[in-house]
Amino acid sequence: MSWRIFIFYCLCLLSITASAADKIRVYVEHIPPFVFTDENKISGMAIDIINQAAKASGIKVEYQEIVWSRAFHEAKHKANVMLTGLVRTKSREHDFHWLLALPMAVKRQNIYLWGLTKNAREKAPKDISNAMVAVVLGDHKVQYYKNYMDKLGLRPNIYTVGSREQVIHMLFRNRVDYILSGELARSELIDSLGYDVSLIERGPQMLNTSKGLYIALSKPTNSALVKRLEKALNALVSSGVISEIATKWQSQ
Repeated sequence: MSWRIFIFYCLCLLSITASAADKIRVYVEHIPPFVFTDENKISGMAIDIINQAAKASGIKVEYQEIVWSRAFHEAKHKANVMLTGLVRTKSREHDFHWLLALPMAVKRQNIYLWGLTKNAREKAPKDISNAMVAVVLGDHKVQYYKNYMDKLGLRPNIYTVGSREQVIHMLFRNRVDYILSGELARSELIDSLGYDVSLIERGPQMLNTSKGLYIALSKPTNSALVKRLEKALNALVSSGVISEIATKWQSQ
């Protein structure tokens, strides 16, 4: 092989490597108004923001909807993985690059234990000390439940599943006593699974110490790429583009 051919192959490899380094996978889930995944179409406030930042920084993005627990796991261990709506907590602080606090999502949401109403339960409710709580693997709300039980001097009883849909099924099939959720108890998801949201009721409130909902990037991602995205997002904030995008989706 001549030295010219060798150099040509080296340049090709460098080009391929650079191309891969400038591409990020964006994992999404249906969390209106930040992300909508209706009819295989991905849109929303967070999507518009990411598209603008990617265009300004020259970075390619590839969107994919997968089970949240898998998305969270990959974002913790693989480079160039972005999450469109990750709650920022103390325990996660050093595991991700926190790129942008999503507008309208900085205020802490109240977190509750939700259970079936008296008419929907197959048997009498258990005392909180014996009640089983279904949670999604990696859900930040688990820590709030553990803290709540610890203050009562009780041991948490947790049943871990892989998706938010499974959590809902477990509750309505009387497999667990409670689920963890915010004010609306994910009513849209409950409706989509064919259950009646009026059959659940709010229980004890958990103390929420999070810092809001963020666009976050996996920690192993190259620092140069992180800085390019941060620079692009800061410019979008300064120019008022982020505010315009937020206003657009607030009105829908």
